[in-house]
Amino acid sequence: MVELTEIKDEINGNVETAQTVPSEPMNATETKETVEQEKNDEDDDEDEDDSDFDDDFDENETFVDRIVALKDIVSPKQRQCVSSFITNTTAFVKSAFAKGGSLTWALTTTALLLGVPLSLSILAEQQLIEMEKTFDLQKDANDLLGTEAAAAPAATA
Repeated sequence: MVELTEIKDEINGNVETAQTVPSEPMNATETKETVEQEKNDEDDDEDEDDSDFDDDFDENETFVDRIVALKDIVSPKQRQCVSSFITNTTAFVKSAFAKGGSLTWALTTTALLLGVPLSLSILAEQQLIEMEKTFDLQKDANDLLGTEAAAAPAATA
């Protein structure tokens, strides 16, 4: 025998009463009748399945309503596990972004404070080297012209 117990529905406040249902028929004639009745019930159920779907479908039901309805399906322990997982994941992502932002700020300001003056001094030194090369070329050109000018009067004499 199967015994049904009372269950309180949280949403509607309905109460189902306890019932006792026999799990096996009493004799062979009941078995034949039960089998025939089950076959007829299956045929009726196939016809009713289509109408049940139409009855259960609500066009005004929102996605949030469906999520809330899952509360009845998912056990409280699993809901707690999912909730704690989402909370921990959210906290981890927030802290990762906060620390990543701080690290990016530190690297950027360090690069600006140290890198810009360093690059400016390297650029100034390169300009100084270029000026020295230019002066050396001018000096060599003047020396070359001066020796040619001194050599030219000697060659004519």
